[in-house]
Amino acid sequence: MIRRIIQFLSAACVLLLAAGPALLRAQAASGMPGVEFSCLVWEPLSIAEVFYRDGKSYLPLKFSPGNRSQLYPLKESTGLEFYEKATGADGATTYKPVGKAPLVKGARRMLFLVDPVPNSTGLPLRIFGVNDALDVFPPGTFRFLNFSSAALQVKFAGQTNKLPAGEISVVKSNVSDKGGFLPFQIGDSDGKVVFETRLFSQPSGREMVFIGNPAEPGGLPKVKFLTQIIPPEPPKPAGQQQADSP
Repeated sequence: MIRRIIQFLSAACVLLLAAGPALLRAQAASGMPGVEFSCLVWEPLSIAEVFYRDGKSYLPLKFSPGNRSQLYPLKESTGLEFYEKATGADGATTYKPVGKAPLVKGARRMLFLVDPVPNSTGLPLRIFGVNDALDVFPPGTFRFLNFSSAALQVKFAGQTNKLPAGEISVVKSNVSDKGGFLPFQIGDSDGKVVFETRLFSQPSGREMVFIGNPAEPGGLPKVKFLTQIIPPEPPKPAGQQQADSP
């Protein structure tokens, strides 16, 4: 999952969406209540204020470039819709759509990657989401996303996984409690290594690795990382531990 470290997503998303609706296997959700989501942008957006619609309400969003945003609730909508404020013909404030994306079916927590569309004749923001629940992407794992146009092989933590264009692979690192560095290689479809480094893993962390096309033919693939540390659950009170014991 890999492109210039700051400008990666803009180019990667073009390839991702061009790969077609099968990419990332996003499906429309059934609108179950209690969905939470966060957003990721790599650079500040040109739109000054972005809102999302939940039912009849338009709620403000705040982004932290290069990091997950805070979690937001989505209780009354079956998809994510972004808006910016506009002025209607009568001078009243209205909301203009700037992007939309479906929810992944069955997901209760999602991460949406948000990217501006250069010279767009449609909506100016491209949004797509992945299931960000801990049971799908738990601590101690790496999630590799192939945003390139080629099939790759990812070699990490003693495993080699084939990764077609537009697909995702989750690999458990199995590091010790203290964490450690593990070799990481990206190979082409024939297994020839085209990129390698060492990645730090820790049991409380989960890492997304975005792989994109080289900036120029024959160059190295571009890689972008998104790290999140999941704090351990606080210990239960002594009385509750005894009550939970068989």
